[in-house]
Amino acid sequence: MNGIWNEQQQDIRAHYLAVGRELVRPTSSQRDRELGFDRELWRALGSSGLFGVHMPKQYGGQGLGIWEFSAALEGFSEGCQDMGVLVSFVAQVALVQAALISYGTEEQLQRWLPPLISGEKIGCFAITEQGCGSDVRSLKLAARRDGSGYRLNGMKWNITNAPVADICMTFARLEESGTNGISCFITETAKPGLTQSTPFELMGNRGTPIGSLSFDDVALDAASLVGIEGQGLRVLYFGFLVERIFTGVSIVGCMQPVIDECLQYSLKREAFGRPISDNQYVQGHIVQAYTQLELLRSVVGRGLTELEQGRDCSTLASIIKVLASESMHEACLNAMRIHGNYGYRRDHHYERLLRDSIGLFFAGGTSEIHKTVIWANLVADAQNRSKAKDDLRLDAYTGEGAAA
Repeated sequence: MNGIWNEQQQDIRAHYLAVGRELVRPTSSQRDRELGFDRELWRALGSSGLFGVHMPKQYGGQGLGIWEFSAALEGFSEGCQDMGVLVSFVAQVALVQAALISYGTEEQLQRWLPPLISGEKIGCFAITEQGCGSDVRSLKLAARRDGSGYRLNGMKWNITNAPVADICMTFARLEESGTNGISCFITETAKPGLTQSTPFELMGNRGTPIGSLSFDDVALDAASLVGIEGQGLRVLYFGFLVERIFTGVSIVGCMQPVIDECLQYSLKREAFGRPISDNQYVQGHIVQAYTQLELLRSVVGRGLTELEQGRDCSTLASIIKVLASESMHEACLNAMRIHGNYGYRRDHHYERLLRDSIGLFFAGGTSEIHKTVIWANLVADAQNRSKAKDDLRLDAYTGEGAAA
């Protein structure tokens, strides 16, 4: 979002662009080939301060705001060009950490946030189940009270970071809370009865370990409950909202170098005695990608403003997710068209980015579901009905004062 950052934010952006370029990009292809996750890289990113730019200082963060974090994320995304690392990163920071800051107790913040911010621990946000994806209200993971604590039974499926996570925030149906009694829990994964799968083989985002979690009578104490019994959907909706906006920020960063590289290549590559940039179809591909990027920058900026001001911006968040998914996929496909066989080769990153971009169409909610959300909110506005989620603690997610 060039042009909207102040001087401090520009410096933050430049710093984390270098972090992404130096720490992540050199080994991106290797992680993609080997379906690998590098804990040393994760710790190095923690040491850089990236996980805690907008987290309170008392938990190990830098105490800045969401605009400063967004500047860091955009720069890091542009520098690393690795959506595998970015998906894992956003899943932890925009889901687990954000939900903790807004709904966690002081005890939970002190226990869980410092190791997440330092990069010593990896977090996952476990929602999806087999037969339960976008329809989160139909989840089957069962929780029952056991003395002062709880017992969990069931399975979560297709969970980002699940195979390597040390900390899991999950959602279960508490038997005693009625039909819609979904509650949120947080636990370490090294618990008796909790089993992590090996990473699933995926077409793209292969640097992101995605797998399942099995809960076999897993015992949790009362301090594992996040928020209030039966009101876990509030935590979930909040996490989704933040994740969708920050996904938009990361895609802005990823798209910029793709467009820049296509422009430079088209000006230098000659065919039939002239640069291919003279061809209107090549110009059209680049102009289309640039136009989509600028539209995405604008709507992401609006989303960040709404989030900072504590408003329910679910419509904007869904618009951001749809636009980011479609824009990134089309930009990568057109980059491959412009570069021809060179872009199609495995030793160039466009084919990896193209495979990764396909996952955006259903990760964090399918594009079709997001369009349904947008439609429902439009109808509600037309009928003067509020579709705002009850008790979304957007006012709490403001950087240094978040845990107040």
